[in-house]
Amino acid sequence: MNKLLLLFLLNYTVTQIQAQKESASWYFGKKAGVTFMEYDSIKQQSFIGKPKAISNGQLSTEEGCATICNEKGEILFYTDGISVWNKKHVLMKGAEGLLGNPSSTSSGVVLPAKDGIYYLFTLDDIGEQNGLCYSIIDLKKEDGIGELTQKNIKLKAPVTEKLTAVRHRNNKDIWVIAHDVENAGFLAYLLTEKGIEPNPVISETGTPHSKINGSTLNYQGYMKASPDGSQIVLALEDSQIFELFDFDNESGKLSKPITLKLPALSYPYGVEFSPDGSVFYGSAAGTGKIYQYNLQAGSAEKIQASELIVGSTPDKSWLGALQLGPDRKIYFTQYNKKKLGVIHSPEKLGADCQFSLDGVELSAEGQLGLPTFFQSFFTKEVIETKTEIFSGKVETNISFILEHVYFEYDKADLKTASFAELDKLIAILKKEKFKIQISGHTDNIGNKSYNLELSSRRANSVGNYLITKGIAKERISTEGFGSTLPISDNNTPEGRQRNRRVEFKLK
Repeated sequence: MNKLLLLFLLNYTVTQIQAQKESASWYFGKKAGVTFMEYDSIKQQSFIGKPKAISNGQLSTEEGCATICNEKGEILFYTDGISVWNKKHVLMKGAEGLLGNPSSTSSGVVLPAKDGIYYLFTLDDIGEQNGLCYSIIDLKKEDGIGELTQKNIKLKAPVTEKLTAVRHRNNKDIWVIAHDVENAGFLAYLLTEKGIEPNPVISETGTPHSKINGSTLNYQGYMKASPDGSQIVLALEDSQIFELFDFDNESGKLSKPITLKLPALSYPYGVEFSPDGSVFYGSAAGTGKIYQYNLQAGSAEKIQASELIVGSTPDKSWLGALQLGPDRKIYFTQYNKKKLGVIHSPEKLGADCQFSLDGVELSAEGQLGLPTFFQSFFTKEVIETKTEIFSGKVETNISFILEHVYFEYDKADLKTASFAELDKLIAILKKEKFKIQISGHTDNIGNKSYNLELSSRRANSVGNYLITKGIAKERISTEGFGSTLPISDNNTPEGRQRNRRVEFKLK
């Protein structure tokens, strides 16, 4: 008898939907640009499609730049950190003389506020006196094309050229993260509905961003947060390293650095995460190589050992920035070439990631930089539908959530309150000789390798309990999936609670 009874009590299956269209058009390099927007004439609507070159931009920059579109994917404005061009590709009113620098790795990032207000954060280059500033743009002004209404409000100087932004765990506020010079200090500023809090959260961790023999190369190179806000990675050119950190997007603190050392003269520069944050990619500008690291490999040593060179330029010509696109692929610049490279499947390991130097043909030359975006634009959003909750009645080949199985905090030890539900499952297994697959799952908070290991241990704990009650070991298989298979939105406490679960399936 395969079928006992199927009871649908609660339902949560996930559908992944496309990234927000605010990152749909890019301007960079020597008046180069791409758009990801296509138009369906039958449905009469625009959608994220294959990137194609555009040539209407006015921006010419060696490195840093930023762009922003509206929710329909229509360009609003773009900047090199000194000037801002509006959607008509003319200089925005009041938007000249900003204190960024086109030679800064991340000369700016644009963050949406509310009611047509945008914050533009700018960075000077190589630790110069202008440092980190912000300006405010009001798109309600000038008949909807915008005006810069507050300019060059200084937060900290000097700082390095590293800048990233990601959403706070409350899903409302935004962390803006920079790095101090000549020390190991990260500076996390919180942008709320009331404005920017001027006193940053400071984390002293990792390698100091210091001059080596007078060289400021360690001030250069990108820094990125993972889209889900759980980790941050950066490049230190003179030290020849990438460095990976856990990020607590509630407190703003960084911790647990992992150093990824490259050969001499590599000059690491660009960094980017896969959309789910499970894989990290970095470019070595000096050797024309792109490295891949599996962030779910386990320990720091295993992550370091997972290093692979997934692609390179045949002549060792420079590779620059790496940037996620709204199509969930990673694009990268090839210095002085009219072409973007692409990693088609960044969540897959090794050759399966599909590295290619032939991504997008450009109408003008790219340089080192690509636009810096609010990284939360690339978070995988979820739509909640149905998944079954175990109530004592089951069907084969259906996953059921063990809703009343509980563990000690951050441990795999079963609480005694779990036994009643597990005993119901054991009664079924003693009556019918099913095999059982047990899977553990976590939310997306914290280190991905740790979550994977914790979910595996919790699945094992459930399996071991069944064995102690007389279920043959050969009938049981267990697996941990960490945060890779959410059934709800991790942006809310309720969603994270649903994602922390143990499931089973009978065969």
